[in-house]
Amino acid sequence: MSALSRFENFMEQLVEGSVARLFRSPVQPVEIARRLERAMEGNQSISVRRVIVPSFYRAYLNPQDFAAFQSVQAQIEQEMATYLSDLAQERGFTLLEHPQVRLAEDTAVPKRGIQVVAEMANSQAETTRVMSGTMVQAAPARRSHALLLLQSAQGPQPIPVESTLVSIGRGLSNDIIVEDSRVSRHHVQLRYKARRFWITDLGSTNGTFVNGERINETALRDGDLISLGGLELTFRDS
Repeated sequence: MSALSRFENFMEQLVEGSVARLFRSPVQPVEIARRLERAMEGNQSISVRRVIVPSFYRAYLNPQDFAAFQSVQAQIEQEMATYLSDLAQERGFTLLEHPQVRLAEDTAVPKRGIQVVAEMANSQAETTRVMSGTMVQAAPARRSHALLLLQSAQGPQPIPVESTLVSIGRGLSNDIIVEDSRVSRHHVQLRYKARRFWITDLGSTNGTFVNGERINETALRDGDLISLGGLELTFRDS
C-alpha cells in the first residue's frame, strides 16, 4: 500500500460524528497532503550519496478553513508527518529528522488556499502571500524581492516569487493556480538561472507575451509586462 493510500485510509476512519465536517470543508486533508508532497519534491538537496529533503513543514490556511481542522489538528498533523516519512522512504529520500507538520491560520491566505513552507531546520521563515483564487506552494530558495503584480478590481495584487522554479497555470498541480479561461492548464514556468529569472512558455493555447512580443523563452527584467493569453502581470525584481 502506498503512503498516500495509507493516509487516505486514516482520513476515512476519522469520518465519524462531528469530524465529518472536515469533508464538507472547501479544503480537503488530501489536498494538503499533496501540497506537502510537492514541497518535499521541490526542495531537494542533492549530495554525493543521497538526496536530502526538508523535515519541517507548515501549511497555512484561511482562518475559516483552518477552523474545520482544529478539533483533530494534532491527529492530522501527526498522520501527515507519518505520510511524509513513508513517502521519503518510498522515493529514496533522506530525512535528517523525523518530519514535523504544523497547520496554522493566516488571514492573508484566501478561502480554499493552501500555502506550504518547507525547511531543513525548524526555524521561522518568511511566508508567501497568495492571490485570491489560488493555491501556492513556495519555499524561500533565495533572498530576493522578485514578485508578480496582478491587476485586479481591488488594485494590484503582489505575488512574491520565492522559489527558483515556479509553474503557473489553471491546473491544480501548478505552484500558482490562476482561475482564468485565457490561461492554459500548464501555461508558463519561471526559473532562476544565471542570476536572473527566465520565463518559458509550456505550449500554451493562447501564448505568452513579454512587452507585447510572443515568446518561447526569454530572460525577465524589472518592469516587464507579461501576458498569459491576455491576463497581464508585471514582473518586478529590485
